[in-house]
Amino acid sequence: MPQKCILCSLIVICLTILLFTWMVRDSLCELHIRQGNNELAAFLACEVKQ
Repeated sequence: MPQKCILCSLIVICLTILLFTWMVRDSLCELHIRQGNNELAAFLACEVKQ
């Protein structure tokens, strides 16, 4: 049962990140999240729109 709960939590977190990325896809080129000693950095290849 605890493993199922952990798996469900991980799925929810991944879906939340994907949804957030989809919502800000035009303005998201770089993302930094710092929490204590941990840092998550995501970089996307962005093209300049004219």
